[in-house]
Amino acid sequence: MNSALLFAAAAASSAAAPSSGAGGGATLIGPGSVAAAALGQVNPFWVFVLVLGFPLLMLLLGEALRWLQRHQPVFVAPLAILRNWTLPSLAFYLLLVALLARPRSAVGVRISETLVWLTLILAALSLLNVILFEGAQQGSWQAKVPKLFRDLGSFLLVLIGSAIVLSSVWGADLGGFLTALGVGSLVLGLALQDSLGNIFSGVALLFEQPITMGDWVQIGDSLGQVVEVNWRSVHLKTMNDDLRVIPNSELAKGQFINFSRPTSLHREEVPISFSYDDPPNRVRQLLISAVLEIPGVLSTPPPDVVVVSYGDFAINYKVQVFAPDFLTGAGIQDEINRRIWYLAKRHGLTMPYPMQQEVPYASTAPTPVEQGVASLQLLKSTPGFASLSSERLEQLLAECEVRSYATHEVVLHRLMPLDGLYLILSGEAELVLPDANGRPCSLGVLLRGECFGEKSSLLHGRIAETTVLACDDLEVLVIPYERLQEVLVESPRLAADLDEVIEIRQRAVAKVLEGGLQRRGSAGIPLAEPLEGPVVGGRAPGGV
Repeated sequence: MNSALLFAAAAASSAAAPSSGAGGGATLIGPGSVAAAALGQVNPFWVFVLVLGFPLLMLLLGEALRWLQRHQPVFVAPLAILRNWTLPSLAFYLLLVALLARPRSAVGVRISETLVWLTLILAALSLLNVILFEGAQQGSWQAKVPKLFRDLGSFLLVLIGSAIVLSSVWGADLGGFLTALGVGSLVLGLALQDSLGNIFSGVALLFEQPITMGDWVQIGDSLGQVVEVNWRSVHLKTMNDDLRVIPNSELAKGQFINFSRPTSLHREEVPISFSYDDPPNRVRQLLISAVLEIPGVLSTPPPDVVVVSYGDFAINYKVQVFAPDFLTGAGIQDEINRRIWYLAKRHGLTMPYPMQQEVPYASTAPTPVEQGVASLQLLKSTPGFASLSSERLEQLLAECEVRSYATHEVVLHRLMPLDGLYLILSGEAELVLPDANGRPCSLGVLLRGECFGEKSSLLHGRIAETTVLACDDLEVLVIPYERLQEVLVESPRLAADLDEVIEIRQRAVAKVLEGGLQRRGSAGIPLAEPLEGPVVGGRAPGGV
């Protein structure tokens, strides 16, 4: 290495020395003279740097690279650029300038200097990328910056650095270069405005990150899973395993739905219709119990069934269930539809549908005759009405009204005028009254055969003292006030029972208003003392 450097220096010196001696003859220089001239012009410091320092520095950087590969691999890339590109380019530059005394205007010197600066810029950008973005915590601003945006930033910085190097090393006119670049960019932008629009839209989408790889999205009529997001477009894998390419400009200008955000939970809605003869609360209860058995349906959040509308021939429902993700939810719809059919067959539910021909419709609900027979049997089993003849009871039923109420529906409001006596045909009802502190207090629960609205037997003050709520689906027989007055004249036993019921409930109401509560009901509502009274339909008319 030493002899080579000395020979190069000697060659440079001999080229610069005069070639003619005294008398115009050629002067011959031997090997010893060349070596002496080279040693006389070369700075020993640069010889030491290139001969010993450069190999030693390469060896140290190689060992550092091997250590970083084992302990800090993210820092390998910037150090590798320094060792493999920057350092050799710097050594070549020093060889030309310091040892061979080449002018900085020489092409070889300019090329080596350009390589030094460009590789140094690349190494610095690589180190900056490692420090800022590698290992960034999830949710931080560094993690939200897309790789495409980082690449564009690096490209812009390299472009600026290259322009500065061209200006300082090669003496290029940046003003003219920028003018030409601006005109060229304008022409190129007008020619490629659609493509550039997609690119800038892609940059905005990647920076905002409204969609990521693996998300299920719907863009217009396109539904699928995101498999790629690039500068120009978004690639979707559809449910049919097809690939659909959506330009980024469509996403930037329009709207889309991301089924995987903000959480992977997805709600599926399945419409279904049942007959008007099927009570909505019964349909709701059966459907919820059925869908909870389907794999993939979550119990939390719980499923629900809502009444959407009343159609021309059926009540329209919507079954709402939650699935852990969109793909699971899409497969649940088929299972729900199949199980609903078997559910309807097992429980006698009717799913009517429009027909092109007239078909007699067989209702599963009780006919008026069947309902009348059930009401007549109930009245006959009630001591207060048992003294009346069957003909008189049938005549009474003809002038009564059967009313149906849903669960938790208010049958009577407190202080509401009474239009008759209410006799429970099916279901349960609860008597509720606000206490002295305004809290709802339950006086008791009434079952089949028991009555409320007993003050309708009075000539004056026919108002409800309590609010009556349906505990479940409730059917009541309403005996109008005029007919009730006639029956009370014919049945003194009924009049005495109703008077006792009025007295017992008035005592309970007074105790509630005074704050005399001793126990709580099943729903967490305070209950008054147990009431006792004459038996009507097998239970105390007080309702406990």
